[in-house]
Amino acid sequence: MKWRRGVLLAAINLAVAVPMILLVEARDIESARTSDEIMANSANMVPPNPPASSTLESDKASPGQDEQTIGFDFCGAWVHYPAQVVVLQGTDLPAVTLAGWEEMCPSKWTLAGKLRGKMTWPPTPLWIERQREIDAGLCLIVVIQWFLMGAFPLVRTRKWWAEPGSLITICAVLAGAFALIPAVDGVARLPALIAILTWLLWFGFFVWRLLQCGWKLAFGRRARFVAG
Repeated sequence: MKWRRGVLLAAINLAVAVPMILLVEARDIESARTSDEIMANSANMVPPNPPASSTLESDKASPGQDEQTIGFDFCGAWVHYPAQVVVLQGTDLPAVTLAGWEEMCPSKWTLAGKLRGKMTWPPTPLWIERQREIDAGLCLIVVIQWFLMGAFPLVRTRKWWAEPGSLITICAVLAGAFALIPAVDGVARLPALIAILTWLLWFGFFVWRLLQCGWKLAFGRRARFVAG
């Protein structure tokens, strides 16, 4: 167990995640303030009186006429995430998935699904309050995730930067640095993409190791049974 390495990776990745979370939270607060201003301005506007002709035509309308309501499915909408969200989605893929962070319609088993439920955009004061709890939970999951990644490495390489945990951490530092600069925040998507691919390779190797352990365990018991 390499607990010092686990603490180091957890500290570095948490230091990258916190500014990204704060920037996204500031965006949500600004969106909530803008929505409140729009609603206040709409309430202060007095609608003009409809013309008499339109009133008569509406009175002549058939009482059996069906009314159609057009709805919008937020869950199926295409969302353009800012660079800060993309950075965490790439570098902290398991933690973001478990937390359901910044998902429009998070699954029920995620932290966001349990705390925020079906509340959707635009953000309200209650939405922001729940989101702060989700952010705190995400930070905790990030710390646990990276401590385990660093303390129990699956791959041992001669070069420290070639190990998946170290490579993802390097990508996180680079992507986080670019995401803090508005002029070049789009560049942060490239190291975030490399981090996602590294996570996929890590998951593949993790499944392979599990299969190896299961194979050895099963045939080891069979060999002992035959020998006995």
